[in-house]
Amino acid sequence: MPELPEIETVRVQLGRVLMGQVCKDIKILNHKVIKGNLDSIKHKGVKGVERRGKVLLINFGPGLKLGFHFKMTGQLIYEEKGKRVVGGHPTEDFVARMPSGHTRAIFYFSKGTLYFNDQRLFGWVEVNPKFVEKLGPEPFEINETEFIKRLGRLRKPIKVAIMDQEVISGVGNIYANDALWEAKTNPQTPSHKLQGEQLTVLLEKIKLVLSEGIKYGGATAADAKYIDLHGLGGHYQEHFRVYDREGQECRRCKGVIKKFELGGRGTYVCPKCQTG
Repeated sequence: MPELPEIETVRVQLGRVLMGQVCKDIKILNHKVIKGNLDSIKHKGVKGVERRGKVLLINFGPGLKLGFHFKMTGQLIYEEKGKRVVGGHPTEDFVARMPSGHTRAIFYFSKGTLYFNDQRLFGWVEVNPKFVEKLGPEPFEINETEFIKRLGRLRKPIKVAIMDQEVISGVGNIYANDALWEAKTNPQTPSHKLQGEQLTVLLEKIKLVLSEGIKYGGATAADAKYIDLHGLGGHYQEHFRVYDREGQECRRCKGVIKKFELGGRGTYVCPKCQTG
């Protein structure tokens, strides 16, 4: 699933092609991914492209935002005069004729067409998505005091806690694993057992790995396929600390990286140096 850096990359690139365009019409091919009525954005101009956590938002003016959640296999393909920009889960659809068998909704803009594809139908499209209202603050917004307050009262494992989007939004599996390694913290440690100083360091490391993710255009990994809007894979995977490195040597202490399941997600840890 694309995480904060991946969606941020899509936001920037999609903003370059959609800004100022008017949504002329909408065609829904599968109502399963559509939440509510989308007609309110018709004949409205794009004022900007935003992101909240892992949700992409096209701003059509005050109180009117079209939200996309990619989930596991969602993708956006924008086509204008034979040229394309694409983002999301990479498939042959990026270069195939549109619409494809995976196209769930089509948005006709004044200069081009935006296709929302989703193979597994887990993603969704919604005007003013209520999901966004439930999201916690992003790592770059929250201060140390609030972060400690939110995490210090939870009894769930710290990795599960920082991936809870209502606690803090935008942190997914890749960056949670690497941030915990940076903070020398064991993913299984109950959140409430970490001291304030440890949580302060963890917040710093979350910001560090997310910033790197944005810098390198996101990640392309075996279980987190991502390609940015120009079809160019992100390069954060070249900087993984522990994620997707099972059996390899820890870059810090020469220990061996282990993998196990925690909260239903593959979790990577160096048992030698992540003892906090």
